Amino acid sequence: MITITEKNLTLKGDCAFADFQLDAYAQLEIKLDIEHAAEIELVLGEVAEQNKINREPGGYRIVRSMKKSCPAGKSSFAFELPEHCSPYHYTNSVSLPPEAENNPITPFRYVEINGGTGKATLVRKAIYGEFDDNASDFKSDNPTLNRIWEFCKYTMKATAAFGLYIDGERERQPYEGDALINQLGDLCSGGSAETARKTINWLIETPTHFTEWQLITPILARDYLLYTGDKKSCQKWLPALEKQIRKYCVREDNLLHQPDYMRKLGDTALVIKDLIDWPISERDNYDFQDVNLVPNCCYYASLLAMYEISGKESYKTAADAVKKAINEKLVKNNMPVDSLDSTHTALHSLFYPVYCKVMPLSDNMAEIIRRKGMSCSVYMAQYLLEMCFDNGMEDHAFKLLLSKELRSYSNMIAKGATMAMESWDDSCKPNQDWNHAWGAAPANLIPRCIAGIKPLEAGFKKFSVTPHPGKLQEFYMKHPTPNGSIILKYKNNTFALTVPEGSIAVTSQGELPAGKYIGLDLKA
Repeated sequence: MITITEKNLTLKGDCAFADFQLDAYAQLEIKLDIEHAAEIELVLGEVAEQNKINREPGGYRIVRSMKKSCPAGKSSFAFELPEHCSPYHYTNSVSLPPEAENNPITPFRYVEINGGTGKATLVRKAIYGEFDDNASDFKSDNPTLNRIWEFCKYTMKATAAFGLYIDGERERQPYEGDALINQLGDLCSGGSAETARKTINWLIETPTHFTEWQLITPILARDYLLYTGDKKSCQKWLPALEKQIRKYCVREDNLLHQPDYMRKLGDTALVIKDLIDWPISERDNYDFQDVNLVPNCCYYASLLAMYEISGKESYKTAADAVKKAINEKLVKNNMPVDSLDSTHTALHSLFYPVYCKVMPLSDNMAEIIRRKGMSCSVYMAQYLLEMCFDNGMEDHAFKLLLSKELRSYSNMIAKGATMAMESWDDSCKPNQDWNHAWGAAPANLIPRCIAGIKPLEAGFKKFSVTPHPGKLQEFYMKHPTPNGSIILKYKNNTFALTVPEGSIAVTSQGELPAGKYIGLDLKA
């Protein structure tokens, strides 16, 4: 999908500046009509201040420049972009989508022209993945929440340029953790099931090097099945998913330990290891040891996902054993701990076991979660916020979601990003990029938690509606499904729900078949 936008500039010899309003993976053509021959400098960038591109934005915030000797009169040429090159030799970068026509692309929002007098027309050819802008919609009486929705929805559209869920400009490759958030947001807001399917195929063929992320692949497949109904692909994936569970890394007591094996990728040997969170500074001083709580909770969730996909009772039995072992050995004095020999409890050890349904949320745990705030990365914010919405802490979830502090989605927008950042701020991860869909969790949290719409059976044959409006006075949610749109309206403390043909809504008022319902009291 290609969007062509033109900007006209008057050249007066100094800086002429154009803002395309939205960052996008794109190419640029320049058409000039200048009075005298001149050397023109052109600059593309993602970060600008006072109508000038920041030439040293740091990290992987993009800035590209070129000089061109141009004759008097009319001329046209393309901005010459370099081939993408990942800084890491173990990556499998995706270079070009088909629409790029074998020419490199780069993300940019701003263009600056220096030199020459006359006129210039800038033609930006922005390349997007398959995305239906009209498939979803959200509006509420809270302007901040509306901005966050649009910001995160656009992130889904713009980062799908390659037909895969890439992790951002720096590496341009799928990663399981990124893909989990990306897939949910994409399928909630108008993305393509084909993009999801291709990404899972990629990850099965090229798994990455973290314990939890290899365990996430079955969860990705389970979510894909629920949102798309594509049972055929899931059956094809099952043999490979069996291997993703990595059962040979489980101790006799049913707990997962850090693997001690290596995976070859090209000429590089990668040690498979636990991640917890990334960057390391976002781990809230997690006491990282051989047997860690977070990977074991992920293992439990992965086993349950395999049970849901395959129907094999052996996975449910294994999951029950893991849950029992976690509660017996990784809980001390009624408090979960980071690792087997630890007495420390990071924020992640409080919310992630509850999110994975390994243990209930206690009052003491909830109190510490409130106190710690957003002491995790944009990646783990997905699980923290969803856990809060689903476990009686929606007030805290709204507080974090709508925050305008440094560690917030509003901060990303305030800094000038139009796609989600890889981290909360450049100061939190100096080498970050500004086009990272794993930082756009609200694209799925707003539909799944605030509107409370989640599929229960493959392809939305059944779906739950358990909204958490908090202090919102009203909202409107349009949610895509294979059967058509779910419409949920909230106003005056009541709900109106449209259930598409072929679906059944499971609510606090019972099961509702296809049709339109008004005056509902949908209690979460």
